[in-house]
Amino acid sequence: MKSDVTQERIRNVLMGVLLPLARTLLRCGVSYTEFARLSKRAFVEAASADYGVRNRPTNIARVAVMTGLSRKEVSRVRQECRKTRATGVPSVTIPAAVLNEWHTNPSYLERKSGKPRVLPYSGRGLTFASLVACVTRDIPSGAMCRELLRAGAIQMVGSKGLVPLKRHFIPDAAVEKVVVGLELGLRRLAETVAFNSDPNREDVKRFQRFVESPLVTPRDARHLRIRIQEELLRFSEELDDLMTAQSKTHRARNVRLQHHSSAGRLGVGIYYHENVEG
Repeated sequence: MKSDVTQERIRNVLMGVLLPLARTLLRCGVSYTEFARLSKRAFVEAASADYGVRNRPTNIARVAVMTGLSRKEVSRVRQECRKTRATGVPSVTIPAAVLNEWHTNPSYLERKSGKPRVLPYSGRGLTFASLVACVTRDIPSGAMCRELLRAGAIQMVGSKGLVPLKRHFIPDAAVEKVVVGLELGLRRLAETVAFNSDPNREDVKRFQRFVESPLVTPRDARHLRIRIQEELLRFSEELDDLMTAQSKTHRARNVRLQHHSSAGRLGVGIYYHENVEG
């Protein structure tokens, strides 16, 4: 059992995490009831997956003891998890992957300038439809085009051409910004914290750092903010180029990789935090 002091520290930190999350969810119309339902499911899934014997799911009785739920409720939530998993939604990283492919795949870049080509929507050769197909075959190119146009990430050139305006996918609607922020920011960071705090992985850690300034005035903060954001943008694009260059050979075997059981993705999350008033 954890000491009372440790438990109190965890509760205090958790409250600090939940407060801005609650503000964000309330803006998007997510109620406490819905959040509580999803929290219950998360506890059941985690207890079921992480505490079994010989790679089997944890038995219902132990999950009930760990979560404080009844065995009947654990069984019901497990069934709900299986149904929801079968009808999962595509990741919000797919539009970002399309833009990344457009900016990094040599086939879709101008030879002299290295800038993304203007692509016809469809037809023979290199098209927007073929670009989308490089990334996913689950989402129609028409739906992808509408989403990127709506987000201001691409624009029409002439009557049939398309060209990207941004390298990174940033939705325009507030709710979609929340979805992207939670999936690519909070979720990925939480997964890293869970990995690094796993006692069974003491010998393997993932990079995790937070750098904070001394106390600064609002005026100094304004100057630093501009400089830091410029540096972070440059650094993020360097990382993007590095990961793309290291995986150039994947293009010839991309189809096989998509079906490889151990294939996955690497990522680095970057954000800027400030609590300076004024």
